[in-house]
Amino acid sequence: MTPVAALRIAIFLVFLAVSVYLFWTAFSKRYRYLRLGGPEDRTDRMPERVKSFLKYVLAQGKVIAEPAGLGHFVIFWGFIILSFGTLDFIAYQYFGVHLPYGEWSWFLFLHELFSLLVLAAIAVAFYRRYVLQPMRLDISVEAGVILGLITLLVISDLLVSGLQIALHEQAPSAAVPIATGLGALFAGGSPGVLRGFHEALVWVHILTLLGFLVYIPRSKHLHMIAAPFNVYFRKLGAPGQLKTLDLEDESVEEFGVGRVNQFTWKQLLDGYACTECGRCHVNCPATLSGKPLSPKYLILKMRDHLVQVGDTLLARQRAAVAAAGGGDVETAVATELPSLIGDVYTEDEIWSCTTCRACEEACPVFNEHVDKIIDLRRYLVLTEGRMEPEISRALNNLERQGNPWGRSRASRGDWAEGLDVRILDEAEEVEYLYYAGCAACYDDRNNKVARTLVGLLQKAGVDFAVLGGEECCGESARRLGNEFLFQQMAEQNVEVLKSYKFKKIVTADPHCFNTLKNEYPEFGLDVPVIHHTQLLAELIRDGKLKPEKALDLDVTYHDSCYLGRYNGEYDAPRFILESIPGVNLVEMERSRERGMCCGGGGGGMWKEERLGNRINVMRTEQAMETGAEAIASACPYCLIMMEDGTKAKGVSGEMKTLDVVEMLDLSVNGKQ
Repeated sequence: MTPVAALRIAIFLVFLAVSVYLFWTAFSKRYRYLRLGGPEDRTDRMPERVKSFLKYVLAQGKVIAEPAGLGHFVIFWGFIILSFGTLDFIAYQYFGVHLPYGEWSWFLFLHELFSLLVLAAIAVAFYRRYVLQPMRLDISVEAGVILGLITLLVISDLLVSGLQIALHEQAPSAAVPIATGLGALFAGGSPGVLRGFHEALVWVHILTLLGFLVYIPRSKHLHMIAAPFNVYFRKLGAPGQLKTLDLEDESVEEFGVGRVNQFTWKQLLDGYACTECGRCHVNCPATLSGKPLSPKYLILKMRDHLVQVGDTLLARQRAAVAAAGGGDVETAVATELPSLIGDVYTEDEIWSCTTCRACEEACPVFNEHVDKIIDLRRYLVLTEGRMEPEISRALNNLERQGNPWGRSRASRGDWAEGLDVRILDEAEEVEYLYYAGCAACYDDRNNKVARTLVGLLQKAGVDFAVLGGEECCGESARRLGNEFLFQQMAEQNVEVLKSYKFKKIVTADPHCFNTLKNEYPEFGLDVPVIHHTQLLAELIRDGKLKPEKALDLDVTYHDSCYLGRYNGEYDAPRFILESIPGVNLVEMERSRERGMCCGGGGGGMWKEERLGNRINVMRTEQAMETGAEAIASACPYCLIMMEDGTKAKGVSGEMKTLDVVEMLDLSVNGKQ
């Protein structure tokens, strides 16, 4: 080995060591910030997690769900393939040997192919971000730097290959047509000049690569490391299940999340994993309606705040450990930390969320936004006692009267008068318990839906009964942050339900459906829960209900968030509608998984929309664009919100709002 070659290797190793050191110091610090979060077990169901990793990381399952994701797919796999090429590049340029695959024709072809595809994808990304400037993307220098570094890596690599062919260090080959073409272009140059350019480009490539390594943990592209872990540790249980607080732990002085270290490590990991793609941003009804909440900035603000206060937290932790000998470290660390509410988030942001999960459905790295919103609300309600007057009123109504409407407990069963419907008795057993829910009991419009459903169940010979005055699942209390009231109601309800004998619960309210099905099992309820559209679809298939009268109606169906995104039921309501003769189902642009919320979820039913546009009106406008004559829904909140929307738009006379049950009844019983 010549002295010059030894010097080159020494310089390279020094640069490599410095870069790895700078990478590790930044990365390890971010990791220590992460560990400041609370504990959370995400190690269950390993086979499913591995499957998720293969599907959503390696196959980029959610990324390519949108056309723009194809570019990311190319860059992702291009980066992997080019990384193997970089290892061979280093081995050859500094040590004079190729790695085993470095001279394989198929690898050389694949390497050059993806080099071109990556350049094309980056060109498209530049054009999208800086020319088209879509709402979902921020115009940032950081993004440009990353795209520029990748471009420089690819181009310098291609030029080095071309120069090696011109210098006869590499043979021309059909496997590398671009490098071969560049070699022919450079062939007439002076060997000395070509070698000088070759050496310069080698160092440009290496220094760009090492600069990229140093930059990654200090930029948004930390997601390259964090996102695969975030996907692996994603929530595998029911999307609609919120974590239950231990309210009996006397050592806990604050409930919910008021400071950043009160989030769990997994919640903090979401911040590192965020790709800033903005898919959540353009699917959030709060954002689209002009409210201050953006799920994208909810995550980014948390991440930036963690980085901002992380060193302070770590220093306090070390001091607390030293002073307390490992005692109450968490309390010592948390002292005088900036509050998330006020310093990072506004209360308007926190209360703007409808908990529809459109953000989570769209997120390619499985960030979980809704649980953070609920934890912040829990802090406001349980720890600080701060909430809007309408929210306070709804919670007081739930506590005093057992329903958010504030109507008398004694009148809960009045909706069923004259229907000859059985009230469940402890001594008898039925197949189905019809859990009517508060809307059916206290809202006149939904009272009609409940009575219609009872008539259909009776016509089909279904063995069912109702509870009468003993039901309210407490869902609104939990989504509005009053975990104490929810748990109290859940425990009481489960005790009541266990005193009766039935095989299944059926409910027309997706909010009750989600709560009973996904959250009540934690409180001891062990019984199947189905939605009324699922039961009605089954009755139609079995021939027990026969929709025969043609309705001759163009209908658009509005997906309930708590039936669809929370519980994956999109087909049963559509099956019912398509079973009705004469019904022409016309889908809205935002439908099924991409359906837009009506604005009633997450306690939206009980709040005034003072900021931005009304979400239900926006959703009504989307329904109007289809040209449909009726809006069908399968949720009492959705029915109320969409009916109010048609009134606000002045189209209630020509555009009907109906529950799927009512449309089925019109066809089965031939009613006008």
